[in-house]
Amino acid sequence: MNETMGNNGRNNAYNNINNNDNNDKNDNNDNNDKNYDKNNKSNKNDKNDKNDKNGASYNDFKNFITSLGIKEQPDIWAVKWDEAQKQYPGALNMKFLTEEFITGANQYLNLPEGAIEAINMAVDVIKNNDVLSRLLWLNHYILFNDEIESASGILIEKKPIRFTFPDFSKIVTGFPKKEISFKGMFLAVLLISGLPRLLEFYKKHGIPKQVIIDTLSDVDIWMRDYYDKNNVWGLTEFWWIYNHFSGKLFRIGRLQFIHSNFTGDLKVFRNKNTGKVISFSDSGVKFRADGQVDGTNDIYDHNGVWVSEYWEDENTVKGNPISPLGFAENRTIELSKKEWKEVLSKGSLVLDVHIAVGSKLSHEACGESFKSSVDFFNKYFPEIQFYGFMCTSWLLDHQLQKILPRDSNIVKFQREFYLFPIKSDDAQTFERVFRSKPEDMKKLKAETTLQKAILDYIYMGNKMHSGAMFLLKEDLKHWGDAFYQQDCE
Repeated sequence: MNETMGNNGRNNAYNNINNNDNNDKNDNNDNNDKNYDKNNKSNKNDKNDKNDKNGASYNDFKNFITSLGIKEQPDIWAVKWDEAQKQYPGALNMKFLTEEFITGANQYLNLPEGAIEAINMAVDVIKNNDVLSRLLWLNHYILFNDEIESASGILIEKKPIRFTFPDFSKIVTGFPKKEISFKGMFLAVLLISGLPRLLEFYKKHGIPKQVIIDTLSDVDIWMRDYYDKNNVWGLTEFWWIYNHFSGKLFRIGRLQFIHSNFTGDLKVFRNKNTGKVISFSDSGVKFRADGQVDGTNDIYDHNGVWVSEYWEDENTVKGNPISPLGFAENRTIELSKKEWKEVLSKGSLVLDVHIAVGSKLSHEACGESFKSSVDFFNKYFPEIQFYGFMCTSWLLDHQLQKILPRDSNIVKFQREFYLFPIKSDDAQTFERVFRSKPEDMKKLKAETTLQKAILDYIYMGNKMHSGAMFLLKEDLKHWGDAFYQQDCE
């Protein structure tokens, strides 16, 4: 990428996206945009002499790591070090290390005052410490220097960047104030530094400003989550939210969507005449007698375990079916290719669905979100010709249909999909429903109908786990009819 051209686009990102959105006439936002733009037209020749002088010894990667005081670091740091340091502007010239930048960014993040104060404290610490500013720049360069590819390019051509960060609490023990955590706030500042690139991407594709505001609402959710758990401001789920900042995830209404590939070990067929859908397990999957993947909840069925088989030739397909209720069946069925066609298999393009925290799982709102996502991708990313949707979640545990009322939002949500089993455990269930899983289960208190239903079920000797689903795009017209599960009753 031509860095000068890319940075010029990012300097004007706030202003440009507002000009692109003709429906947004808010004068306050315009003023914030101008402040952002004015701040980012800093003179690159205005070097921070203090940083240059102090930073001379850190041009060597080994010396830099020694100064951090850590024994292990991501391999990509060493790979990108020289390249990143050649572009290092000095802490006072990093456009995202200013209060004006954070103020402008909050047009899109809508963070509470306490979180913004914490971010500004973190910014102040980083820009006055050459080691930390170089550390931030290195990671910013790795994650946000290149332009975001087209959505299909990210999906097909480029592997996502993922690496494990070291324990930042060992680098800096704390902040001047007790109410913030450096470990959590360094990652928050790093993520927010990628906002101009994201805005440039949205502008390029003509995506409305409200979509980015809705999408980035997760930053607020997970900063509050960090605060609730630690009583200091920080950020959890860095790599999850990196999806939002890399143009891969979009919140459209109630739900979030990531363009991805189907990961289920399934082959799905549709009857050419009736439209009925049947799925088979791929060959070689070990299932327990109850139809769940062997090893789910770390339980292995040594006596009842069986292995799925699948065959096909020019005329037929034959194998072990998966019930739309979420379990594998230890029987064999055969279909004629004259009557049935394959419509989904492992690797097919799909939208991976995630249920955002924070609001009710309204059946109507979810249906509208699915339908709107089709319109959204058809309009802004027509090159992504996806076949349907997939999701893995604790909300898709088929056992919930046994213990919750038929008219509950969770049950109505589940009944719209073709459920299938995955190897999982109860970790997400306890995290989402009870916030944690204590060693002594008797310490858990049931304050909601859902909590009571789950605890009663567990006390009977059962174990919860996550499940998965698929929904074919052409079956959205059946929303509300329990299309896949209606014949299983």
